[in-house]
Amino acid sequence: MKDLEEFRKERDLIISEIGEFDEEDFVRSGISLEEYTNPNEETIKKLIEYVSREYDQTSIYSE
Repeated sequence: MKDLEEFRKERDLIISEIGEFDEEDFVRSGISLEEYTNPNEETIKKLIEYVSREYDQTSIYSE
């Protein structure tokens, strides 16, 4: 099972693809600051879904 640090690395990798995750992204993705700060598998799934819906550069994140 992954630990928090691994999920943070995944989150940061995804965010690096889109530049930054600002207030509007939180609202549109449905991810709370708490989830973003302490990501788990569900947070990463939400993030991937959001980024793939909003941006076209997520083909590398397909499972």
